[in-house]
Amino acid sequence: MKLLTLAAILLVGDGAHSQATDTPTLAREALVAAVDALAARDMPDGVADIDRMTQANLYETERPPVYAAIFSAAYDATGEERFLQGFLAVADLCVAMKQPEGGYSRVAFRKRVDAQETQTGRMTFRNSRSFKAQRVVLQAFDYTGDERYLRSALETAEFTLSAQHPDGAWHSDYPAPPRSYLELPMLNDRVTISSVRELMLVYRHSSDPRYLEAVERTGQWLIDHQLEEPTPGWAQHYDFDYRPAWGRRFEPPCACGARSADVIDVLIDIHLLTGDPRYLQPIPAALAWLDRARTGPNEWARFYEVKTGRPLYAAIECEPWVRYERDEGLYPGYAQWGSLPFETRLARWERLQEIGRLALIAEESAPMSLQQARELVEAEEEYVREVCAPDGSLGSWPTQQGNVRQLVGHVDRVARYLKAVRLLQETGGG
Repeated sequence: MKLLTLAAILLVGDGAHSQATDTPTLAREALVAAVDALAARDMPDGVADIDRMTQANLYETERPPVYAAIFSAAYDATGEERFLQGFLAVADLCVAMKQPEGGYSRVAFRKRVDAQETQTGRMTFRNSRSFKAQRVVLQAFDYTGDERYLRSALETAEFTLSAQHPDGAWHSDYPAPPRSYLELPMLNDRVTISSVRELMLVYRHSSDPRYLEAVERTGQWLIDHQLEEPTPGWAQHYDFDYRPAWGRRFEPPCACGARSADVIDVLIDIHLLTGDPRYLQPIPAALAWLDRARTGPNEWARFYEVKTGRPLYAAIECEPWVRYERDEGLYPGYAQWGSLPFETRLARWERLQEIGRLALIAEESAPMSLQQARELVEAEEEYVREVCAPDGSLGSWPTQQGNVRQLVGHVDRVARYLKAVRLLQETGGG
């Protein structure tokens, strides 16, 4: 970082007035104004209501975690008590909206904490619904130490544990319609991935060995269901004979690039948790396959033919349903190609090989270092200037009050920038 810029940042509290000095102040004012506007619009009087969160997501139970992420980032960056209270109101809603059995449906059981009306529906693990809600509830426990949050999380974990297949996977919906793909072991929509992550999170808060045993079962299931060459990744759905299976009409039985990247990361996490090296065995072949399966510089197909490794693309209204080329007639409502976090997965794997399990655990759990803070401030300062306007707005908030899903990304980045600035201020820059 240029010395002038760093020095100016460190002088924020002493009244420096250069453009660089004003950036943290501008960022804080914009973040506070945006989150205050969101709270005033969608949580008047501090009440979290599913019906006021429609811009966050189509599905009711996926909405509160978006708001929770905004409030927690704002609180961590500023220390403002009202943001903590906003987060806790959302956490209380996450507790209230779960089904009596402990799981989560697409619709909320209660749309407000004190509501009397209820909704019933199949509970589902799709789109990480249960895991995202659990993260909010357990974060509330971490903030407050209030045992009711931990009790709620354990109730959900008991349902998640009871829903696990004996061999370690999960299917999508409970109860699942008979003879449908929703009763098949599933990696699609992160069903099994998010479920095992949920149990890992709860295990860290409870040390209950049953959760660790369930995690190990999932790890073995992932080992057993790795596909053979030339596509040694994982499928979206499996039948009960370990073979890739059809999902919906546009989801053929294929190797899946996106889900394979997810599995690589969770296998590393299971190894870090257990210390068992067998969970690492599938990773080198899977990484090598993803590296050669690129369809562009940073692009992969969603589907690959198991026997040939060729990318496949799906139609839905015209035949053939499955094709080797991207042409007219492909189903447009589905991401059939795109980028993957491959370089991140590869770098993490290589770092594990370089420094070992215990050192990687320590490295990944360590607080931000001064060098990391300097690098983050330097990398993000231009973005912060672009997104935080002189009128005190953050993106389109509060002036236009745009989409909440766009706001959460801005708040997260600006909050991380502010925390890095604060570290440099508190330490004098090292």
